[in-house]
Amino acid sequence: MKKTLFSAVVAAVAFAAPAMAWEGKTVACYDKHLVPATYHYTNKLVKPGKKQYEHRNGRIELVSYPPVYRQIATLNTGAHYVMRQVKCHH
Repeated sequence: MKKTLFSAVVAAVAFAAPAMAWEGKTVACYDKHLVPATYHYTNKLVKPGKKQYEHRNGRIELVSYPPVYRQIATLNTGAHYVMRQVKCHH
């Protein structure tokens, strides 16, 4: 008797479940977009610029050499995802 009553309750709930399902409406749609990391760059002087005389082409020439810098990157914000609203397609 208990098995029959239990089976009847399970069957009633199983058949009623689709009717009790909530019919929601889509309000907004989103896509996931990757935002790359951002860095702050600074330059550190490795070798200063200079001018010097050199023997070239059978004469003495004043040659200018530009300074040499090393670029240092510091992480500001790491890469992350953001949700951007898009048009929903039904």
